Amino acid sequence: MRAPAFLGVVLALGFAPLVFAHARAVRPGAPPSDAEVVSAFASQGIRLTPAEAGAIRGEVRLALEEACAHGIGDSKVDFAAVEIANRLGLEMAPGSATVRNVVAAIRWLLDHGASPVPVRPDGPPSVPPPLPPPDWCRYFERTLSLWNDGSFMSLVREKGFSPVKISWEDIGRYAGSVWGDRISDVGIWVRENEADPASARLALSVRHDSNFRDRVLVVPASAIKVHQRLGEQTVEKTLPQRLAELGLRSASRDRHVIVSNQFAIVPVPAHGMQGAWPQGEPPRAAFTFSIFPYGSTNFVITDVIEGSHEAVVGPGQHQLLFANVEGRKAPFTASRAEDRQDLLHLERELRAQGMDVDVQRYYLIQVPLRRDVASVQLSNMGTPPWRRGALFAAPVAAPEGALVYEQSAPAAAGMNAAPKDAMKSRRADSGTAGFERVAIGHGESEGPYFAGAGYASARAEEPIRVTVVYFVTPVGEVTRRDMEGFAAAFARWDAQAIWGGSFVTKETF
Repeated sequence: MRAPAFLGVVLALGFAPLVFAHARAVRPGAPPSDAEVVSAFASQGIRLTPAEAGAIRGEVRLALEEACAHGIGDSKVDFAAVEIANRLGLEMAPGSATVRNVVAAIRWLLDHGASPVPVRPDGPPSVPPPLPPPDWCRYFERTLSLWNDGSFMSLVREKGFSPVKISWEDIGRYAGSVWGDRISDVGIWVRENEADPASARLALSVRHDSNFRDRVLVVPASAIKVHQRLGEQTVEKTLPQRLAELGLRSASRDRHVIVSNQFAIVPVPAHGMQGAWPQGEPPRAAFTFSIFPYGSTNFVITDVIEGSHEAVVGPGQHQLLFANVEGRKAPFTASRAEDRQDLLHLERELRAQGMDVDVQRYYLIQVPLRRDVASVQLSNMGTPPWRRGALFAAPVAAPEGALVYEQSAPAAAGMNAAPKDAMKSRRADSGTAGFERVAIGHGESEGPYFAGAGYASARAEEPIRVTVVYFVTPVGEVTRRDMEGFAAAFARWDAQAIWGGSFVTKETF
């Protein structure tokens, strides 16, 4: 990495004639020349050679196109700036102003009349059963209400983490705003009764930062591995390889992806809790993700230890994501890892083959599709039970703007009065962790699986967002050791990133 060469006052005055000369040379409405790119970056104290300017010509034109379509301040312009800085080998460590300076250079080109060469064929996007027993019910209720636990919230705030029940997983949002052309809401719906989808409630997730700040990572796309189960074999592919097979490659946006990571805290029954799951099966809780992409359409890939699943989601309402089990849809399931020795064995076996797998990890990968392709058909395999959710929850803004759902008074009273035998009490500073790993599997068939259709060759030239979710379940009072575990997992992803920060509030890690 090399640091950007910021010019001092004397040097800046010395180069002023060169900068102004190139400024007069910009041809209004035309793509910038290499010399004009050199001048634009020099205006921000970044000295480029003509060869370096030529090497980033494509990225600069793409950044200009995004700026023309969405305006300076949109996250897509910032994403393009990250890739330009990475190509040039500029310093992007915490506290660096490099990305802001690259964006300012793009603004300089726009102010001087430069125009991009369109690279997107679709043009600019338009704006927009039996009841479970009491012990399981108490544990289920208490887990989903953890955000109302003062000790838990204190530990979360110590680390600057943010608890949410609806996570904003956006790939196009304006600075300091909740608006954009690629906005997605994501929730995790856990069923109290596996056989009853209407019994599902929103689970709590712990993010590295709040929805309103949306600090993310830019990670090489090749670092994201997806898995296909072919008979008794698992085949691992990089995300770009899988996109090529699906006819969803991008000419300009597949080198890096936007990554956000979080921990999902879900209630998973212990052996002593009898519940509504198949006889002879390890205790488990069924869940499905829901996603609402507002005015856009996305091809979604979900990846877990047993393989990947695909669906097309679009505007209109939250849509549920299922496992595709031989052409039939099934909810995903969460079991305490020690109860799924089969999945732990599979994890060891695949890791021994050099594969990147984790029993508790769930990838949700959003691949943007063009809006002008009439042939695209949505999966539409179900919607969450929002009506029931409204009976138990009311939306509130949590500290630092994190969106959660507040438990209604009757339900909260019942939770507080419940015995604590489901989660043995421990002091918050105990050395024993209160969370255990969860292994993700799948449940029983609930109907035909439809992945959607007409998406091949419909990829939009926009960034991909990857949401990485690790599942845990409480077995005791939450401790600082749990928070340290979260921080360590977040740090492992930080180490893979070429850049980390917020496209929304313009802050770097």
